[in-house]
Amino acid sequence: MKNEEKNVNLIFPPWKLMGRFLLVIMLLMVGTGLSGTMLLLEYFDAKPEWLVGTIFSVSIIFCLVNFGVTRGSFLCAKILKYYSLCLIILCVPLLVIVEGGKYYILLSLNFFALTGASYLISGETYQKLVQYQYDFFEDIKEAREVVEKKLAKSRK
Repeated sequence: MKNEEKNVNLIFPPWKLMGRFLLVIMLLMVGTGLSGTMLLLEYFDAKPEWLVGTIFSVSIIFCLVNFGVTRGSFLCAKILKYYSLCLIILCVPLLVIVEGGKYYILLSLNFFALTGASYLISGETYQKLVQYQYDFFEDIKEAREVVEKKLAKSRK
């Protein structure tokens, strides 16, 4: 019994899976903020209100995709991975464009956050979390169907 894994889905995933998920969220949030700010300021010379509005809009979309991951969507996990890779690619030209030491520090932090998030999303632990959430919501669907069948029988 000690070596066997139990297939019981609790309400919350194990701490290791949850910690990895939260770390990915934080890295992507940092990467989104830094990338968005640098890209909009350097490429488009955006005004502050456009900067805030654009980053707010991207953050809302990020939250919706991330919500899909919490529901066990492997597609949403892939979208987050490719999102981080796209931000990395968009920020590479900034290495040539920007001037000043502080920008290179911010770019380094940005690359570290986005590369780390992409690596963690590709990792086995994050995929286990998505699978755990998928199984959890499949179990809920099955339980709901059983309850509806029993209610239908009792109504007859």
